[in-house]
Amino acid sequence: MGQRILLYTGKGGVGKTSIAASTACSLAKSEKKTLVISTDPAHSLGDAFGVDIGPKPKHMSKNLYAQEISVNEAINTHWNELKGYLTGLFQTEGLDPISAEEIATLPGFDEASQLLYLRQYYEEKNYDAIVIDSAPTGESLKLLSFPEAMTWYMDKIFPMGRLAAKLVRPVWNTVSNLSIPDDEVFKSVESLYASLRKIRVILTDPKISTIRLVMNPDKMSLSETKRAFTYLLLYGYPVDSVFVNKIYDESTGSFFKGWRSAQSEIVKEVNDSFSDLRIFKVPMLKEEPIGIERLEEMSSLIYSDASPLDTFSKEKSIQFIKEGGKYIIRLKLPFADKKDLEIFNKGGELIIQLGNWKRVFYLPTVYSDKNPIRAEFINGVLDIEME
Repeated sequence: MGQRILLYTGKGGVGKTSIAASTACSLAKSEKKTLVISTDPAHSLGDAFGVDIGPKPKHMSKNLYAQEISVNEAINTHWNELKGYLTGLFQTEGLDPISAEEIATLPGFDEASQLLYLRQYYEEKNYDAIVIDSAPTGESLKLLSFPEAMTWYMDKIFPMGRLAAKLVRPVWNTVSNLSIPDDEVFKSVESLYASLRKIRVILTDPKISTIRLVMNPDKMSLSETKRAFTYLLLYGYPVDSVFVNKIYDESTGSFFKGWRSAQSEIVKEVNDSFSDLRIFKVPMLKEEPIGIERLEEMSSLIYSDASPLDTFSKEKSIQFIKEGGKYIIRLKLPFADKKDLEIFNKGGELIIQLGNWKRVFYLPTVYSDKNPIRAEFINGVLDIEME
């Protein structure tokens, strides 16, 4: 088995940090060199281990390393990759970048820096497993959709900007105090884009990466988990399991009888709703799992005889099908509401919008000259016929 990336996400407060940390401890104990990373701005990974961790990988125990990513640190680490983009951005605004602290506030730089770290660790191949304690659901989706958003910019806006700069620069730089970025800056932007595109390929490859949803057995958490699952499938990310955390068992006594009954109904709905995924049921622990020893115990309780490195579901969210002379794009969107779903054909691009999330589909070559002529959405499956 090659290098694996496991990303845990869910609503804030559901316990994904404990599950991610316990998974990392389990892997390290089984002789897999493991790095667990927190990408949540409100880091709690150090709290789970009971020690300060910091922005660089810290050796925790045999085979185990941990890191709480800092945007400022990430920008300094990947300065050569980012400086061309920054130069262009600031020059066109007549500004000079002054410090990493100011740069870190720019839209998208949090996401870009985290993805560059992930690409770096994957390419260095120093770890058998990289476990990501991700930010709450909305921020995770923002992170994972970032490379594709940049793809649209690079395909549509960037070439025009580069051409305009080439045509205008000789005159503009002699009559204005604002300088237009030179071609080396544009090359740097292309390099950054290539890096982000590469990490998207890694994260959407189910042989390498998998995303795991963590929730509590309550209605709000279940609703958010359904939405997250649907949006992740929209972007083509492999999801293989759901972790239902903090379940009350019989030992909680009569006082929690009503809670147990309500939780039981939620767990039943989880089983029915996510039947294609592996469902892990995690009891409410009597003590907080703080420190490596207790995290290892928690992992044994969660996974039993399964390996966290296993892929628990291999079903593809997006399929390109040719049947009976028809070209069909089939997309699983299990909890989407038809009224929130819109499909556009804009300038030869296929755009699918679901609620506030929009994806521009970059189609395989055989589909690139075809346009959607019919769409059908039945039982959570969207079929788009192309001609």
